[in-house]
Amino acid sequence: MLWFFVLSYAISWAWVIPWAATGHTVEQGVGWPTQLPSLVGPMLAAFVLTASTEGRAGVGDLVRRMVRWQIGWRWWVAAVSPLLFFLVVLAVMAVAGLDVPARDDVASFSGIPLGLGLIGVWTVVFLVNGFGEETGWRGYALPQLQRRFGPLTATLILAAAWAGWHVPQFFYLRSYKDFPPAMVPVFVFGLLAGAVVLTWLYNGTGGSILAVAVWHALYNLTGATRAAGSGALSAVMWTFVVVTALALLVLEWRASRAGGRSVLGPRPARRRAADPAASTVRGG
Repeated sequence: MLWFFVLSYAISWAWVIPWAATGHTVEQGVGWPTQLPSLVGPMLAAFVLTASTEGRAGVGDLVRRMVRWQIGWRWWVAAVSPLLFFLVVLAVMAVAGLDVPARDDVASFSGIPLGLGLIGVWTVVFLVNGFGEETGWRGYALPQLQRRFGPLTATLILAAAWAGWHVPQFFYLRSYKDFPPAMVPVFVFGLLAGAVVLTWLYNGTGGSILAVAVWHALYNLTGATRAAGSGALSAVMWTFVVVTALALLVLEWRASRAGGRSVLGPRPARRRAADPAASTVRGG
């Protein structure tokens, strides 16, 4: 695990620290300078370490979890919940007569040119930001940590490492540079809440990296574009994640008190249905 965190930081920071050191700023809706290559650091670290320790079989398993889509419709609702909640908020704003963000504002993401259009920008965020981070954080690190510490402690450790990985962004990302100091603890708390939700989603879907990549990308696209800014819409999306995480933690606490199965932990493997023919043979 130490090598994973070191390698993730090294790959990502090697790209972004020069931007920060030379005073460059990554703007929303502008394609250069960009932080996008840095976002794949955790994914590259996951593949390097998996290949070196588990060989082709491990890499194959990692890839299969990246495309695991058969998770059930309820889990897909959970995976796309940031977008569903965002659309509800926009509908309420429209009914209340408030200004609804323009299409270009929803497509204005840091380090990506606005000229790609809404679909293009959202696709890039899903592929680079979603898979780039989640293949490493949840796809590689979380299972490793859970084997030693359990889901809740593993989530706390991973959240701390995830927060530390973000530190350089406060020196080159416009959206982060504009944070007042008092907002930093709010950002970290939101990150911790997101880690709790992603642990629940990853374990609940049987280890679907695809599901957590979708959730992560949609949350960033609804809470970190020019449309959300640093105003009420951003605060509403932050609250959505925090409330969801607190609800999961309450359920986890109640399950622990009752001696039940962990809400955040991996789901038990389903038992295979008995073979009727085999039963007949045994009975005869």
